[in-house]
Amino acid sequence: MYFVAENLLDEMLRREDIDVVLMTFPSKSAGLYKIKPQKATILDDESFLSRIVFSLLYGIKRSRRKVFSLTPLRKALSLIELILENGYETYYSKFIFRRYKKWINSNEVVYFSPTTDAPKYLYHEQKVKKFIVLLDAIPFKLKGYEKQRNNRWICYFLNKDFYYFAISESTKKDFCEIYPSINPEHIQVIYLAAKKTFCPQMEEKKKELTKSKYGIPLEKRYVFSLCTLEPRKNLIRAVKSFIRFAEKNSVGDMIFALGGPAWKDFEKQLENDADISGLYSKYVVWIGYVDDDDLPVLYSNAEWFVYTSQYEGFGLPPLEAMQCGCPVITSNNSSLPEVVGDAGIMIDWDSNDQHIKAYEEYYFDEQLRKDNAQKGLQRSKSFSWRKAIDEMLRRMSNE
Repeated sequence: MYFVAENLLDEMLRREDIDVVLMTFPSKSAGLYKIKPQKATILDDESFLSRIVFSLLYGIKRSRRKVFSLTPLRKALSLIELILENGYETYYSKFIFRRYKKWINSNEVVYFSPTTDAPKYLYHEQKVKKFIVLLDAIPFKLKGYEKQRNNRWICYFLNKDFYYFAISESTKKDFCEIYPSINPEHIQVIYLAAKKTFCPQMEEKKKELTKSKYGIPLEKRYVFSLCTLEPRKNLIRAVKSFIRFAEKNSVGDMIFALGGPAWKDFEKQLENDADISGLYSKYVVWIGYVDDDDLPVLYSNAEWFVYTSQYEGFGLPPLEAMQCGCPVITSNNSSLPEVVGDAGIMIDWDSNDQHIKAYEEYYFDEQLRKDNAQKGLQRSKSFSWRKAIDEMLRRMSNE
């Protein structure tokens, strides 16, 4: 969601037809997003949509620490810190809006948030239109995320009066089912985009340097996967199926390169799995965190990209891969068909056999890889941050 907020704001700051005013809380985490202040000053022009208040409320750490495992003194200090921090931020925000009350009343103002609800004292400001981005409904769709349902960002601000941008038709459908009180006409779908830096990069020297940097054997081709290593991403199945595919077809020239942060016990689960015992290190290389500058090279030179997640609000990695000319394999659920369309192989996320079959189709059919790579390049052109902002502004100006 930080990536989405950053790119939406970057695109807004390029526009001449709107002014951007940033509202942040003065907490120690407010500096997570760095921006040149002169790019977001309050101007006096009277454009068709003269003001957007852009909320950057993410990144505020509200005492998610394990308070009850602390000593009594530390527990008391933590609670005091929490009260002071929340109280100060609430007062600060109210002060900002009191200061600009006349300005709000004399201008057309839209409060836009890329991830969180509007402050409570703005709820009854009729002059301020309120638009919020809906990213996904994971806590309501999947097991293991039940605690997040109590997150006020998700539960308490959804109402029939606000307006929303959903990042896929799937996300819109999910929220309409979960919260039937929401007016579906108040939710508009706007698709995300990959950065322009994601483009084919096939230079041999750069390819070799990048493979060496991440421990990918130079003499081997590789399949690539990139995501957080959490159960929802379905990586255990994807990796086990690749090992079975490789053993079944005596594949000795290819490995599975797995990018992303560490997931506790991930490797241990695979190494101790009776079905693939002793084969993990033979076929899988965990390359860990990947620098942004290296991602296009890894995408571009992979034989194919695997992203068979159980659920996605949008699914940016497959789009990034497609934009780099890499064939993709994704699951056929949630929002992924909206992103990939007919430009990749789509399978059931929970089918081992379909994973193996998809690997075999790409491995033995070079022409299919080339065809889907071209389809992906073409389809990726229909997604852009400029298009997303254009659609947002049209909606904001019409309400």
